[in-house]
Amino acid sequence: MLKKVSKLAVLLCMLAIAGSTYAQEEVPEYPQYGFWSNWSIGPNISLMYEPDVKGFYGVKDPMWWGGGLNFGPGITFQKEVDRGTFFRIRANWTSILNSNKGYDANRQVNPWRSQWLGITDPTITMDRHAAITADYVLSLNNSFHNWDPSRRFSIYVFAGGGLAWSVNQARAAYNWGIQFDAGLGASYRVCDRSTLYFELEADILGDAPAFWKKGVGFHHTDFLATIGYLYHLGITAADKELIAQRALLTKANFDALTAENEAVKDELAQAKDNEKKLKDQIEKLNAQANNVNKEELVRAQQVSDSLNNILDKLKADQLNYYAIPFSVLYANDDWHVSSYEMIKVKAVSRVMKDNPDLKLTIVGFCDYTASDAYNMKLSQKRAEEVKRLMVNKYGIDPDRLKVDWKGKTVAFGDIHYWLNRRVSFYRVIE
Repeated sequence: MLKKVSKLAVLLCMLAIAGSTYAQEEVPEYPQYGFWSNWSIGPNISLMYEPDVKGFYGVKDPMWWGGGLNFGPGITFQKEVDRGTFFRIRANWTSILNSNKGYDANRQVNPWRSQWLGITDPTITMDRHAAITADYVLSLNNSFHNWDPSRRFSIYVFAGGGLAWSVNQARAAYNWGIQFDAGLGASYRVCDRSTLYFELEADILGDAPAFWKKGVGFHHTDFLATIGYLYHLGITAADKELIAQRALLTKANFDALTAENEAVKDELAQAKDNEKKLKDQIEKLNAQANNVNKEELVRAQQVSDSLNNILDKLKADQLNYYAIPFSVLYANDDWHVSSYEMIKVKAVSRVMKDNPDLKLTIVGFCDYTASDAYNMKLSQKRAEEVKRLMVNKYGIDPDRLKVDWKGKTVAFGDIHYWLNRRVSFYRVIE
């Protein structure tokens, strides 16, 4: 009988594990957590039936292990390992309340027990035991179907083993032993933190020395019905931060940054093309000037001077010509770069890395909500903070960056408009 029960339990576990191989495809990815995340703890109460065992392998034992009904509590620690796999440790004392066996002439009262415990009535109570076991739990729902984090009801199988402490009332014997258990359970998640479960379980117990000495190995079996409650402790702060970081590394975010970077590259390429055309025109005019007479040479020189004056004017009034077509914006009376505006600083830094000859002037501006002196200082802080981030965080050579600040002396439209709280980037024309 014991062999059949143990073989059936092992077969059920093997079928469940093998079945998980044929789970449906396109299973959602299970988030990976650290060791201290996804633990649960909770109490349980078990009703245990223990058969009355008189002997093994045909050998009659007058001091057999008594049977009957037991009732007792326990506690469970459970760790969610994967989408359908759990590991748990249980401590159960299932014999606090139990039924009594009436007088039986075939059962003997141990003299030591009678003398020291003062027992003269040969009435024998049924045997007791406690156990600490470690179990492997496999969810059949998540193994044979796609993993669904919102699923509330689950059917599972489990198997495991551990240490047992048994008391034979007839012989007043206290035996350390080994216990193997297996069973079937069903759980219902009431909310994110609370789960109720019900289990049917079969145990096989044996004295520990019998596994390496001659004699009878297993001395009795138990059958249990257990109800319990588990409180989910959640995930650690470190795992929450890691999950948030992984959420930012999505393909959509990457594609958006890539598209923005490509747009900046196109605008920079267009600016380079315009600069080249201007230089070609200057060179063409200079070449023509070399082929004309003195008067034409004078005229050409005048044209060249005029173009140089234009370039000088461009250098003197660079604030009217953006090198990068956006600005870093700020809240009122703030000079720190927000996490959203940091994307622009990163994009400008990427452009400078892709174009090592490019040099920029970083200019800070303010609106009209404070004094001239205060706004001048605030605009300086804004420009210097952006340069510091580009140098320290993104590795831009500080010699390629100049810093300037205009306070509220230069405005776009209405001086009160929020766009004037900004840091803008201008090409250095050399």
